[in-house]
Amino acid sequence: MPLYQINQSCYPDAIEQDWQASLTSGDSLILIEAGVLRTIGSTAPLEALTARGVTLLIREADVKAYGISPKIGQCITDQEWLNETVSHEKIISW
Repeated sequence: MPLYQINQSCYPDAIEQDWQASLTSGDSLILIEAGVLRTIGSTAPLEALTARGVTLLIREADVKAYGISPKIGQCITDQEWLNETVSHEKIISW
């Protein structure tokens, strides 16, 4: 299963729909850089992905850098992120 990486807090609507529709049960999604901001405010799109069986990961260093407290997902260290990248068959960055 692929590991998807999201590094922006929002994308144009068409791109947003494309990447969300491409995830399936068993896939993993990691939010990095400004992407971690998706875990505050309205988290409905992320909740919908997790309900479909997508694992939601969040880069801990970016959470600390933004000084936020995620409402959803699992924070992981850079070492855990590295472990995730080598354990997935492909990495897809948006």
